[in-house]
Amino acid sequence: MTTTSTATADIEKAADLYEVEEIENVPLEHNQITPELYAYLMERHGTVELDPLPSSDPKDPLNWPAWKKNYEILLIAFGTFSSTFMAAGLTPAFETMAEEYGVDLPTAAYFTSVQIAIFGVLPLFWVPLMNTYGRKFFVTFGALACCILNIGGGFATTYGQQMATRVLVGVFVSTVTAAGSSVVGDLAFSHERGKKNGWWSLALVIGTPGGPFFTGFIQQHAGSKWIFFVFALMNFAQFILWIFARETVYTRTSPEYCSTGLLKIMGIRKSSSRPFSWKMFFRPLKQAASFNVSIAVIAASVTFCYANIVLVVEMPQVMVPLFHLNAQQMSLQYLSIIIGSIIGEILAGPLSDWWMKRSTAKRNGQRVIVDRLWVCYNGYILVLVGLIIWGIFLFKATPGNWSIKPLIGAAIAAAGNNIVATVITTFAIDSAPGKASDVGLYINFVRSLYGFLGPFYFPHMFENLNFAGSAGLMCGLVLLFDWMPTALAHIVGARCATKA
Repeated sequence: MTTTSTATADIEKAADLYEVEEIENVPLEHNQITPELYAYLMERHGTVELDPLPSSDPKDPLNWPAWKKNYEILLIAFGTFSSTFMAAGLTPAFETMAEEYGVDLPTAAYFTSVQIAIFGVLPLFWVPLMNTYGRKFFVTFGALACCILNIGGGFATTYGQQMATRVLVGVFVSTVTAAGSSVVGDLAFSHERGKKNGWWSLALVIGTPGGPFFTGFIQQHAGSKWIFFVFALMNFAQFILWIFARETVYTRTSPEYCSTGLLKIMGIRKSSSRPFSWKMFFRPLKQAASFNVSIAVIAASVTFCYANIVLVVEMPQVMVPLFHLNAQQMSLQYLSIIIGSIIGEILAGPLSDWWMKRSTAKRNGQRVIVDRLWVCYNGYILVLVGLIIWGIFLFKATPGNWSIKPLIGAAIAAAGNNIVATVITTFAIDSAPGKASDVGLYINFVRSLYGFLGPFYFPHMFENLNFAGSAGLMCGLVLLFDWMPTALAHIVGARCATKA
């Protein structure tokens, strides 16, 4: 047997193994719609072909007005943006804080990396509690706690004090960092998930360059203390906005809650249909058994690390000594990543939703979730092209002679990263119906930890391979761990659809 036929046989075996995950049919509950529910859905939504199928209760989040749904999702996006904004926003102040606290620059950089690690781990603790008792109390209290801690950060006088505030900020801000997919799952139907997931996905990605872009100006004109005060003002704004938000956790089989007294006042909901169990803390990790979800996690983690983290973290360490930039000039370099991310989102969420509608129509109404992956390849191509341009032109750059060419590469890579992040996250959620929260947690956990490890080896990689060689290595990793596994999942899913 030839190598090609062997590979084909292996793919066919894999297709049989994962067939159940690949085709998303209309839920059986659509065949059990009562006349009352039919009349309500036609009046409220104009159709009963909805996934998931809402109840006839106006309090059901799926039945809320569009403006109310968008308010909740945009608020989650703002919180997600703030988390990465505040973590990366300390970058322009590293040199000042290192001198003030008597530590070297890599040690000062731990203020950011420790928060990235916490973002990945702590949601595994917070989100199961929020899914059981409601999200509003936890995210509202988390915003207030971060506000107080950031004020404390502005008055910290030692490295230990500042590290304590950063760790605690990471603990409380993580209440919102992994809730994006859960809230979208509560409020959005499957045909609009790409666009709505794109809002918080873009916020997560754009917060990383957005932080140092804005705080560079603050550092230049007001000093590092005011960076923390700006963070506190952002948290206070979130706290006020969360007060006017509504709870999105809703159980259609048992929508009534039995909270009383202080718990009711605090907004903590207790429901007999959502009993607490310690197993909830480990349930997201079970998503590793899903072929599609694991492929998505790997792709999201690798592209985020090499098309976002490496650009943001290495930007000041590379371009400041190379082009002799001050804090304000350095902050302007991040515009490239911000612009690229915005362009990427325009090409991601709405495009993938449109593509899925087109693909479903061509398949006579059969919705095959791997069809969304066609949009993902655009992201991979942009990441590869962007990294090569970034690495080669940095390698060729003349010291003291600023050039925009590496930034063009950074913008292209950032656009590709956002396309991959939005599309692959939506694909993963579609692959695990009803488990959007677990999928979001699993992706966030792996992506944050992988991104946390990057700054430890980035300097050695650039020192030993130079920028051009490092770009080639990162492109090879994207091809090996992103493009090829995604193509495998695509082939398997397409074969399943053909058999069905």
